[in-house]
Amino acid sequence: MIKYTKAAAITPHNTTDRSIDTKYGTPIDAIYVGVGGDVNLQLSRDSSAVLFKNMIAGTIYPLSATYVLATNTTATNIVTLDSGSKYE
Repeated sequence: MIKYTKAAAITPHNTTDRSIDTKYGTPIDAIYVGVGGDVNLQLSRDSSAVLFKNMIAGTIYPLSATYVLATNTTATNIVTLDSGSKYE
């Protein structure tokens, strides 16, 4: 089981990279969805966004993402999680 050492709230946005770890410039390791719904995000090795439908509230999703778009994202209270292992 991965132990996460960093967390930050996400504000979905269409023009700013809000999910990325701005200190180190690396993708996050997972997202936590507080209130369920759809999440439109770009994975770290993909050039386009993908819509994840009906993500379940209270769930950690191990997705390496660079940002979460506001368009089509209906889930709320989304938090990034990072293990910190890539900084050591």
